[in-house]
Amino acid sequence: MNVNKQATAAKPAADPMNELRLSAARKRLAESTGREDAIEGLREIVANLLGCEEIGLFKVNPDDETFSVCWSFGADLENYDLLKALGTGGRQQVMRGKCHLVVENRNRGSRMAMGEAFVPIRVDNHTVGILAILRLLPQKAAFDAHDMELFKLLSEEAAKPLFGSSSHSKARKKGQGI
Repeated sequence: MNVNKQATAAKPAADPMNELRLSAARKRLAESTGREDAIEGLREIVANLLGCEEIGLFKVNPDDETFSVCWSFGADLENYDLLKALGTGGRQQVMRGKCHLVVENRNRGSRMAMGEAFVPIRVDNHTVGILAILRLLPQKAAFDAHDMELFKLLSEEAAKPLFGSSSHSKARKKGQGI
């Protein structure tokens, strides 16, 4: 088994700095004063706490589970094909609420880099959006276990400030078959 995969999959021991990072992200999302402020908060969290320079936020159309670009930072996503980037397995994984990581074996000097991450934004067990982490800063080699914890927080807590309460009602209706 690959040692790097074990390190990423293992839950890290309590780390005060990581707890502070998660607390700051949670607070920033909770205190958002509107959609634009929530998007700016998301940009701050992803750029500063994850070390990412290209980000996209996609909204899921609940009728046919297609995606539309809501916002991007550092990347022109006008012609970006999210379905192609995810692949069939990745799309299914994200729609079920799991993060999807795309490993890119690109050598950065002596370090190997992780490519992209797709984080489901969830309400009531339904994916209402996808946060695409498209490129890490050069000094960050890969996502780690602490990043996975931040992805989980974003997945669980970003929907209301980003998509509003309408995403909650649409997700509930879909879950009830209405």
